[in-house]
Amino acid sequence: MKKYLIIGMIGAVALVAVARKTNVWSYAGTMFAQVERDVNDQIPTKFELQRIHHEIDALDSDISRMVRPIAEYKVAIDRLRKDITRKQANIVEQKKTLLAVVDDLKASPDKLSYGGKVFPAERVRRQLERDAAALKRLEKCVSTQQQVLEAKERSLVATQEQLAKVISKKREYQVRLAQLEAQEETLQIAKLGTEQKFDSSRATQIEESLTKIEQRQTVEREVLEMRNGELTNIPLNDRTPQGPVDLNAIGNYLRGNADIATKTASNK
Repeated sequence: MKKYLIIGMIGAVALVAVARKTNVWSYAGTMFAQVERDVNDQIPTKFELQRIHHEIDALDSDISRMVRPIAEYKVAIDRLRKDITRKQANIVEQKKTLLAVVDDLKASPDKLSYGGKVFPAERVRRQLERDAAALKRLEKCVSTQQQVLEAKERSLVATQEQLAKVISKKREYQVRLAQLEAQEETLQIAKLGTEQKFDSSRATQIEESLTKIEQRQTVEREVLEMRNGELTNIPLNDRTPQGPVDLNAIGNYLRGNADIATKTASNK
């Protein structure tokens, strides 16, 4: 078992060494790239356009996945902004209160009255010191929150710009795809005239057939003229009794209107 394993390892090492020296990997990679290009060239353009149309439609889901987190992020930023505003207003009020206590201690260093009760000034000073320290911590917290808010707002703007770019790109892709589809349809219509081969032999046969029919009809027409024309013998033995033609009566009839018009004019 070990013998076969060692032989297999030696064979693998030898194969790698040969591959390095003979550029087998380079040839294999080049061949794979060529095959891939050939396969892509064989894909019908209409099918590729349909695939791209599907990919553009899939951008809607990508946009939806971006929109919801952005909306949630924006709500969180608004909530943080309101919290900072509330704390800043609270700091302003507390400063006013503590400043009033400082003034009270300066005016009455022994005893002070708050809420209907009298407190020793020392106790008030200790309370003032504790409240001032808490106020400083609150201001520091608000300052940190303000920095976080600014960072979040910058991030929100960048994300919104990215979303706008994706939406704009989708619209651009839709326009370009529509143009390519129109061009492809034009090319397919143009190909109808080039791909349809004209059968010249069939046209020759049709031409000959039409010529023969025309010649046949001409012969038939000549035959009829010969049969009914001057070469046809008059059947003299078939005498049909006819009365004499009164040429004078026909002439008088034909001249009748002219004579009437002449008489009418002379009477006037």
